[in-house]
Amino acid sequence: MKLGMKQHAHTATGVKKEIKVAFETNAVAFYATFSGLASDKIGYPVRELCTNAWDAARGNFEVHLPTYLNPVFKVRDFGTGMSEFDMENVYAKPYASKKRESNDQVGGWGIGSKSPYAYLIGDTGAGSYNVTSYFEGVMRCYVMSLADDGMPKMELLFEGPSDQPAGMEVSFAVNKSDINTFRDRAHQILWSFNPRPTILPAIEWDEPVIESQGDKWIKYKKGSVPFYGPRVRMGCVMYPITLNKIETSGFLDSSDTVLFDAPIGSLKVTLSREDIAYDETTITTLKSLISEYENTFIEQVRLKVTEANSLFEACSIFEDETNTLGSTRQASLRRLVKWEGHNLSEYVSKEDCKVECLSEGWTSFDKFEDGQARTKWAADATVVIEHNPSYSFGRFQMAELVGKKVLWVRCKRIVRDQVLYRLGNPEVIDLDSFKVPVSKRTSKTIRKRKTLMVLSGGRVQRITQDVDLAEGGYMVEATPTYGGRRRRGGGDSLRLTSDGVSMQFSDAESVIMTAVEFGLIEVGQVILVKDYDKEVSGDWNFIADDLLDALRDRVDVSEFTGLHHKTLGHLNHQLHDLAKMAVFVKAPDDVRQFQADLSALHVALDNNSTASTQTDKAFSALRKLGVQINKPDVVCPIGEIEKRYEALCERYLLLRSINEENGYYHSHRQATKVLKLNHYFALLARPEVANDNNDVEEELVLNEAA
Repeated sequence: MKLGMKQHAHTATGVKKEIKVAFETNAVAFYATFSGLASDKIGYPVRELCTNAWDAARGNFEVHLPTYLNPVFKVRDFGTGMSEFDMENVYAKPYASKKRESNDQVGGWGIGSKSPYAYLIGDTGAGSYNVTSYFEGVMRCYVMSLADDGMPKMELLFEGPSDQPAGMEVSFAVNKSDINTFRDRAHQILWSFNPRPTILPAIEWDEPVIESQGDKWIKYKKGSVPFYGPRVRMGCVMYPITLNKIETSGFLDSSDTVLFDAPIGSLKVTLSREDIAYDETTITTLKSLISEYENTFIEQVRLKVTEANSLFEACSIFEDETNTLGSTRQASLRRLVKWEGHNLSEYVSKEDCKVECLSEGWTSFDKFEDGQARTKWAADATVVIEHNPSYSFGRFQMAELVGKKVLWVRCKRIVRDQVLYRLGNPEVIDLDSFKVPVSKRTSKTIRKRKTLMVLSGGRVQRITQDVDLAEGGYMVEATPTYGGRRRRGGGDSLRLTSDGVSMQFSDAESVIMTAVEFGLIEVGQVILVKDYDKEVSGDWNFIADDLLDALRDRVDVSEFTGLHHKTLGHLNHQLHDLAKMAVFVKAPDDVRQFQADLSALHVALDNNSTASTQTDKAFSALRKLGVQINKPDVVCPIGEIEKRYEALCERYLLLRSINEENGYYHSHRQATKVLKLNHYFALLARPEVANDNNDVEEELVLNEAA
């Protein structure tokens, strides 16, 4: 990469002697450069060695991550390799590079090949790393280390013919305590490489969720990629963007997960390549990318809004496309994006009118209730408008709108056209055009009464509506609650049987919805709420009187699970990962049986909000109704599985420590546990060898697995 270093004019006059300023080549300068250059001693060599491989072969290279069995980090590319001359005159010399003539490659500083020194130089001395060049059928093996005076040196260990593919290989040993960190850094750094190398052991990449994208940018859903905030990628390396160093419109926020792509050479980077240098060229490039992102994003939203068929649909599309921007930026865009000249408001305009929302599934209403309506909610609603408020329910029936999602608008006739214009002139149904016959307007037996309405989705709604008392049906009795303060919105207690106990509304709802689940009551059932001190004429029966026998028939004492109202949250969280791991082939029989039972329990808890049988549910409903059934003692499977886990942890000493260790990423933590447990069980399955070193060997095995 061209570094873009400017040439400065010489302006001195009257010079008597010229003294060139030069670097002193000594161990202090070398130590300062490679030990003090990078703050991340692990990420620095991972990024630099992989970037050099990407420059040489693009995606045609391998990255071998350290493991507990082989704690070595290695990068092997399949490029052209380096000649003996280049190894001695370029590779071995800091700041020597052959990449500065063009912008085809990312490197150029000439120090990335020496980046392992940053990790290997320590307070107690220095380590070394190996470099092998496969060039034109010849393999040359070198070791990079420090001489006694602290200066770096490169030594040729072997030279000979080779039939291996051309390229370079760099490797060095790592501390076992750093193995997980190397994997974390590789996950973060290599994510931005395109194409990516072959990584061993493989890294599991989560599929990123793209919210929007343009030619030079992609906006991801937060949490679906391994970075947060805006980033810019040049070549294969991704850098964070510090927005307070760039003058922008403020549209791009520091929390936006946006990845920009900049041409190689258009950004200045720091010597350690950990950040970008905010010089004039870099700032100009970033401002251009950010401005293009803002303009493209807004234009994409504008095009989608323009294609909407109604103002409400346009508002819904706008909110879906901008909901990740936050309220402030979303409000700013509302002034820029319009639909056929209309502002994209969050709420339906109520100028000169009133509105009410009737959600899908409604069957009656008490009276018109003026309120707020979100435009997004109204996008798929039927819009009705009326002037005359009399007999509205009858008009809804005639228009066949009962139960449908409706935006109900009321206004005076004189402002009808203005109101409809402000609503975007949607297709509407005029309720005033439906004339309710006189014969259907009154009935001597129809009265306004409190009722319970069984809704879909497992809910019971309290509604005051017209009830024909002559028809008969199911009823419950409202009984007053004595003692204590009445809770706001709590209402009276309910009695569901003629001689049963009273219960709170939530318990009554639970009993009714259990009956719905069993098919004993249908969705849409209207249940009359009778006052405790009043009688009702007609064929009205307590609803639970007809349910008791059917609920008793659902009880089978052999089906009690011990899991009634239990969810995954009741299971020890340390067992969740273990339940989802693949079967350990070499594990002891008791461990494999435990894992199979644990997985089955996990599936049962995961597939249902509560892992209850019909017996569990029927027993619970009957108990609320005051009916007692002898229930056998049932051991809770959750408690039983946790006891088995504790017993296994005492038998296999490393099981707990491996399973319960934490990691930064969930996918990484899971993969690490699988590797360690497989290794541990493989060691346990290894046949014993009788010798004097058994005790020492066992200690080494345990330490290595740990």
